[in-house]
Amino acid sequence: MSDTVNKKHHIVNIIIFCAILVIGAVTSLAMKKEEISVMENRKLATFPEYSDSLLWSGKFFRKINEYYADNFPLRDKWIGVSEKFRNSIGFKTSEIIIYSDVNNPEANEKPDTLEKKINDGPLPDDGAIGEKKKGVFVFKNRAFEMFGGGPGIGKTYADVINSYNQALSPGIQVYNLIIPVALEFELTEKYAKMQKPNRPAIENIYNSEDANIKKVWAIDSLRQHRTEYIYFNTDHHWTSLGAYYAYKAFCVQAGLTPVNIDTVVSKVKPSFLGSLYRLTRDPSLEKNPDSVRYYLFKDSVNFFIGGETIGSWTKSHMYNEGAKGSSSYLVFLQGDLPIVKMETQHKNGRRIAIVKESYGNSFAPYLINNYEKVIVVDQRYYTGDFIKMLKAEGINELLFINNIFAAHTPFHIEKIKGLMK
Repeated sequence: MSDTVNKKHHIVNIIIFCAILVIGAVTSLAMKKEEISVMENRKLATFPEYSDSLLWSGKFFRKINEYYADNFPLRDKWIGVSEKFRNSIGFKTSEIIIYSDVNNPEANEKPDTLEKKINDGPLPDDGAIGEKKKGVFVFKNRAFEMFGGGPGIGKTYADVINSYNQALSPGIQVYNLIIPVALEFELTEKYAKMQKPNRPAIENIYNSEDANIKKVWAIDSLRQHRTEYIYFNTDHHWTSLGAYYAYKAFCVQAGLTPVNIDTVVSKVKPSFLGSLYRLTRDPSLEKNPDSVRYYLFKDSVNFFIGGETIGSWTKSHMYNEGAKGSSSYLVFLQGDLPIVKMETQHKNGRRIAIVKESYGNSFAPYLINNYEKVIVVDQRYYTGDFIKMLKAEGINELLFINNIFAAHTPFHIEKIKGLMK
């Protein structure tokens, strides 16, 4: 090839490359900007407002860079292509793909010493093969978190619940409900070492609590319905059906008659790809999306959003009907608000407060069928005077409901403890 022809090829390549850059830049500026990434379930960067301090600190141009990175054309599609490529080059053993695990601060605790209850062990091996991705176990086109908490931290959680019981009884009846993870009911003998059994860990907490605290054995109720759709395929939460079976177990301890959901009208939000799909981007999960069902109870209810100030309430709606796609679980109680209140037509003198993390969002609506007042506090975000609020609202029952990870995590334990100022 002559130098002249070679030079022309270089010029053509440069022109094509520059044209692609210009077209991409123009398209990026012209296209409608999205505020939220559905793939990542987060708010995207906005173009920064100019200020001298921002310019001289160097942050102005970094924020511009973040803005363009978050708003280039077809961004979510390119991320999907990238994740599929990364999945294809994972370091593989014969059966399990090894990825970087999420750090587990409880992994080095000593094993539970409680005796395992009969029939609570793993299921017989059925030949199914699992994959471990980014601290998540992908098995049978579903994703599972793996529990590893030890007895020491579980007793610390129990001590905090005991402190509330000792401060509030006999005027307020305290309940505790620990929610197991989905893998507890799906693990086979082949992968028995993937996580610690949940029931001994729950027993450890309940046995460490005061005798007059009422313990809700949701794990037994859920186990009876393990073949039903009680946990999501692609998300770490339970479904409203799983929450319902826990609610029925709570009603046994509380002396209540549970509502029959077979008689209740419901709505469904389809095509839900949850948190564990976003973490792994596993193709088998993408092909097995979830749906979020929520129930429209006949009981009338007034729903209020509160704040730090005692007695300050703003009327709103119990369900966030606008939630959709990867945010569909936010339909319950409008997501993780610090404090909400539900008042019903019941006049039975029963008023309950719930201290929870996000699992409690799909559980709390069931209680409007049994209580005249239900107050829901998110232990992570509420900063008001919790004890004073209980007295002001005439609360006479208090339920702590947490998934087993939260009950074995210092962050959540400290947040619950911190409510008692």
